[in-house]
Amino acid sequence: MRWRPALTLAAALTLLLNGCHTEQSKAPAGEQVAIVAGGGAETTATKALDLSLSGVPNDFEVGRDGVARLMVTQSGRVLIWTFKPDGSATRIDVDPKITDVSQLAVADDGNLYISHLAGRVWCISKVDRNGRATPVIVNGQPAPTAGAQNGRGDVRIDGIAIDRQGRLVFVEDAYNVALQQAINLVRRVEANGHITTIAGRAGVLSPKEYAEAIVGSVAPPPGTRATDWPLPGLGELDSLAVGEDDTIFVQAHRGVLAVAPDGTIRAIARRRDNTAALVADRPFTREGEALDADPRFIDHASITADRGFLTMPVTHTQSEESRSIPAAFRWVGEYSDGQRAIIEAAGRRASKDRLQQILRIVRPDGSVTTGAWAVDGGAVRGGNLYLLIRGDNNQLMIGKIELPN
Repeated sequence: MRWRPALTLAAALTLLLNGCHTEQSKAPAGEQVAIVAGGGAETTATKALDLSLSGVPNDFEVGRDGVARLMVTQSGRVLIWTFKPDGSATRIDVDPKITDVSQLAVADDGNLYISHLAGRVWCISKVDRNGRATPVIVNGQPAPTAGAQNGRGDVRIDGIAIDRQGRLVFVEDAYNVALQQAINLVRRVEANGHITTIAGRAGVLSPKEYAEAIVGSVAPPPGTRATDWPLPGLGELDSLAVGEDDTIFVQAHRGVLAVAPDGTIRAIARRRDNTAALVADRPFTREGEALDADPRFIDHASITADRGFLTMPVTHTQSEESRSIPAAFRWVGEYSDGQRAIIEAAGRRASKDRLQQILRIVRPDGSVTTGAWAVDGGAVRGGNLYLLIRGDNNQLMIGKIELPN
């Protein structure tokens, strides 16, 4: 009967076509990223998607209320942009005397704090909606007694955060010129105004102890008291983030530490083996343990934490043969011409440089994955990953993608 071969051939073709369709459906189309702000044509727009957003990014945070805030320096002025979930955008022009800023912290009540340089002294100031900055910490001391010595000389303040109880937490870095030693502390302003140390050990170390402490600074043994653990190194500590249980996450030069509410300190991510947790070519692939993540942080970007997730904006070195964004990490969606121009510019820049900027994520189970490529920063909040990218002429744009379950 002649119909059997024909039927067999048709069935084979059907299977082949279905197989091809299945393979195509498995092929990564890219990341479905929704635009939150930027890519518009107006520099003074009150709608985030109409806004032409530009500047050198200093810090990017998303509050527990879902409000995104971006601090930039533009033409010598510090600006803080606020983008609410309803799509509105507002801008704060910070006091023009403040030009050198480090990090932004947002309290649950919406109050803003910035760490910055004032002359030759590092300060933390509270910024109101009109941009007026009121110092609260000067040279590591409460502002009313700023003229007093803190016992450690002049200090640098970089990372700041507000914990769940509304207390200000900050990184203090003091350099001893005579001994050529930099000792870092994580400090907290208590409800009574007193400042206490919650991590780091002050005091002089021998040259051998200092060298050993730098190498091992992100590898405390289990159960170590945070105030017994030295945190040496010039600029060793950078940004801070606060977890749901008031755990303080500390971005160090060689990894991320966690200071628990019980006063112990542990490693979250560190440089240990640069081949143990390699970056995958697809987003949200399990890449290994965060303790093997070998993070090398982007200078101006900060870590963030929420619901057990931790974002790490880091650099990744590609081979000469693969200087491009992997297809699975390319942004896909319905974009305006202005938005697409920024996306394409970020991609072109990535294709020219072996040193890529990516966003790696520590998951609640301690594993590490990569969430985005060619970004200048990011934040995790409420099950979403917020991404900051930069186009030509420092044009900025913020996107959002859902974290997979």
